[in-house]
Amino acid sequence: MQRGFNEVLSSLLFPFILLITLFFLSSSALSKDQGAQKKSIAENNTNTQNQTSPNSQQEPVKLKTITIEATEISAEPIQKLESRELRVHTGETLGKTLEREMGVSNLSYGPGVGQPVIRGMSGPRVRIMQNGIGAHDLSALSPDLAVAFETMLADSITVLRGPATLRYGGNAIGGMVDIKHQRIPEKIPLNGAAGRMDFRYDHNSSDKSGMIGLDIGRGNFAIHIDYFQRSSNNTRIPGSALDEAAIRQQFQVDPETNSSKVIQNSNANSQGGSAGLSMIGKHGHLGGSYHEMTRNYGIPPGVPGHADGTRTSQEAIRIDMSQRRYDLDGLLKTYWPSLPKIKAKLSYIDYDHRDYDKGLTDRSSSLTQFKNSVWESRLEMNHQRGSWLDGVFGMQWQNRNFSATGIETFTPSTNTDSLGFFLTETLFITDRLHLEVGARIEHQTTNPKSNEVRMAGISAPLPLPNTLNYLTYSLAASLNYEILPQTSLYLNWQHAQRAPDVQELFASGPHFATRSFELGRLNLNAEQTNHYELGLRFAGKHASFLANGYYKSIQDFIYLENQGFFFNFAPDPPRFQQTCANLRNCLPVFGYQANHANFWGYEAEITAHPRLGSPFSPRLTLFSDYVRGWFQNGALGDVPRLPPLRFGGEVGFQWMQWRGGLRYTHALEQNRPGNLETETPSYHRLDLDLTYDWKMSDHRKILFFAKLSNMTNTTIRNSTSFLRNFAPEAGFSAQVGMSATF
Repeated sequence: MQRGFNEVLSSLLFPFILLITLFFLSSSALSKDQGAQKKSIAENNTNTQNQTSPNSQQEPVKLKTITIEATEISAEPIQKLESRELRVHTGETLGKTLEREMGVSNLSYGPGVGQPVIRGMSGPRVRIMQNGIGAHDLSALSPDLAVAFETMLADSITVLRGPATLRYGGNAIGGMVDIKHQRIPEKIPLNGAAGRMDFRYDHNSSDKSGMIGLDIGRGNFAIHIDYFQRSSNNTRIPGSALDEAAIRQQFQVDPETNSSKVIQNSNANSQGGSAGLSMIGKHGHLGGSYHEMTRNYGIPPGVPGHADGTRTSQEAIRIDMSQRRYDLDGLLKTYWPSLPKIKAKLSYIDYDHRDYDKGLTDRSSSLTQFKNSVWESRLEMNHQRGSWLDGVFGMQWQNRNFSATGIETFTPSTNTDSLGFFLTETLFITDRLHLEVGARIEHQTTNPKSNEVRMAGISAPLPLPNTLNYLTYSLAASLNYEILPQTSLYLNWQHAQRAPDVQELFASGPHFATRSFELGRLNLNAEQTNHYELGLRFAGKHASFLANGYYKSIQDFIYLENQGFFFNFAPDPPRFQQTCANLRNCLPVFGYQANHANFWGYEAEITAHPRLGSPFSPRLTLFSDYVRGWFQNGALGDVPRLPPLRFGGEVGFQWMQWRGGLRYTHALEQNRPGNLETETPSYHRLDLDLTYDWKMSDHRKILFFAKLSNMTNTTIRNSTSFLRNFAPEAGFSAQVGMSATF
């Protein structure tokens, strides 16, 4: 097997080695061309000087300044957060940073964890990427695990949905989030050096965070270094942490402890940094980087079944996480008009985290240790044909080794290999009509590292298969028609498949993070999604508008369903039972199921920004989004843990260097929580942003900002969160900060 793996790895490294060779050959050819061009220019200048009379006076040439404005309206639902908006919206987690984007919600798990939910999809259906390569933490495995990235470092964050996600594999079936972090330089700084510094403070949790990044370049080489650090205390909330009535409804037992005005054990700290080196020329770049981060955060207390029944103090479960990334990245701009660009990426990611109880053990004695080591490579070749065709052919390979050891292991160690090929084409039929089509085929092999698994409460071991194979394919088409100037109508269709993830297949034990005893299913089929979407976009000088409606039909939709009984740890041996008398000794049993599910939803936003002919410019925005999911079998009810309908508005202004906005959001109650789940109440939320942009020179700027969040100090229970009955969202908070670029 090792020999076969080496052969596969060698074959996949070949495109990257080929790119390096072409890069050097192109650089050599470029140097020769530049020399020939300089010689030709010198000869022409000499001839011109000889032909010009020394007494003749040349009139100075005056060039007229022409300003060209172009607006491109894409058929794909793409959202990009960058520059000022990214600096202001940056939160402690990725989900918190993106929660204002249309169709995006925050799957919070206490203040230390926030994963993006895109149109109701999350976990293994939303792929988190860094610079085009997977993040490869374990956030898709469990909602209590944080995304392994510090949002302060991001240069931009792109949210992609619909047919364009086809290029990124089955785990992007619900959407893709790509975080751009320029740790591998792609250009030489204009003055030889450039950088950015961010510092911010949040009064609610006394969150203190800062980062510094520096790029230095000369000739054809550039280096990048950065460092960040973040530290916060417990988060303050308006009322009680535990919703006792909801817990009583869900678990049929009264909670024993609760806290008021604060979420205990919610403090966190993290730090890390990067270093990168790149060789850059007119024909592209070739570089590599190393990134490392560590994070320590707590799980809010009140976990069912987690504490010793004789113990009087509250548990303090901590997660100690670390990740190391090694990335290679290359871009070659060729001489061939039909193949103008070739991109190649190769990464190795080594992730691990340990769970431990601070009240019982120190950080060196873990309850459970998870490791995830991943190789991923990606090759993309851009091809063009005249002015009517533009496309990309690509390949993606991934090898993943996952392991879990300890007393709370609920998923066995597994190796997963996948290889995919994709093709996307854009046909410019007319100046106003574009057609985009794409296809992908992918093979995944999943191999458990043991032939059986032992599960608490069952005496006999459960056999595991040697290998599970999945062959999936995806097809997509998107039509974009400019019906009026600056107005575009688009229609999207996609058929996509996703192979089951490790925990969906092999889960077999207590998962305290989600308050559940989880059971996987070995006979799961690949999910099959048919997606339809119709949208309208308008981008004018004084107003903009976007609206879309979509419908998804998902066959074999995989989800966790409450089975209606409990697993009790107190007896010896432990056993399954219908009721539970003590919440500290029991876990509700959840099993992975696959059933036909349907989703529909919409997103709408309209913005007016009239120009009054004065330095003061007002802005008014109205917005709303919604997603509804239900199972084809009416007895199964609604898809659990979906966001509610929300709507609101924002009044903003710009006056010279000042910008500000007052945003109101109203979310309705989620009264369709799914079978054996609890409803969440509606809420009103008010937020205020204020910034001042100080431009000291063309290359030195400082953005000062202040934010007031949840100004009415409202209790907000997040319907997408497994932890909604144990930890609400943060109460009122005031944040100040600055972001300096030089």
